[in-house]
Amino acid sequence: MSDSDSHSLEAVLHYLHEVDERSRNQDSLVPATMVKEEDWQGLAFVLDGVKVISAMEEIRELLPYPDSVTRVPGTQSWMLGLANIRGELLPVVDLQQFIGGSPVVVNDQSRVLVIRNKGASMGLLVSSVLGMRHLPLSKQIQDTRIEGFLGRYVYDVFGLEDGVWPVFSMAALANDERFMSAAA
Repeated sequence: MSDSDSHSLEAVLHYLHEVDERSRNQDSLVPATMVKEEDWQGLAFVLDGVKVISAMEEIRELLPYPDSVTRVPGTQSWMLGLANIRGELLPVVDLQQFIGGSPVVVNDQSRVLVIRNKGASMGLLVSSVLGMRHLPLSKQIQDTRIEGFLGRYVYDVFGLEDGVWPVFSMAALANDERFMSAAA
């Protein structure tokens, strides 16, 4: 190794050491709004006027309402039909209608939440998505029950400054016999 190669290597190592030091010193500058380990993360959406949230790991994908959904004869009214999403047939359900609310009026705010259960995907139409939320575990409301049909799928509730946030379980929905039986 020549002297110039040795100098270059030393310069690179010195530079990397400086970068490492600067990044370690930046820890104190990270905003307090960053997610803490004791936060719970979910995707917030609206069901029949109620703001709910589901665990991020229960939602595989978020899509706009497909251009074409083919109705399947002999199915419940909440079973909207099948959509071709990147070559895969995706059953699409009006989640709001399924839980007993009025059908979603499809507009620019409407979204389809794609969930996966036992290897099969399902699209759930909701009126709007409010985005990802970080909820402090300290804000959980213990032993809270939600009344009505929605309550079957709520396993937790958070109380925040902007209201009460029921946690909607996609797993409970996907394992509901009534949901899995879309035949009329």
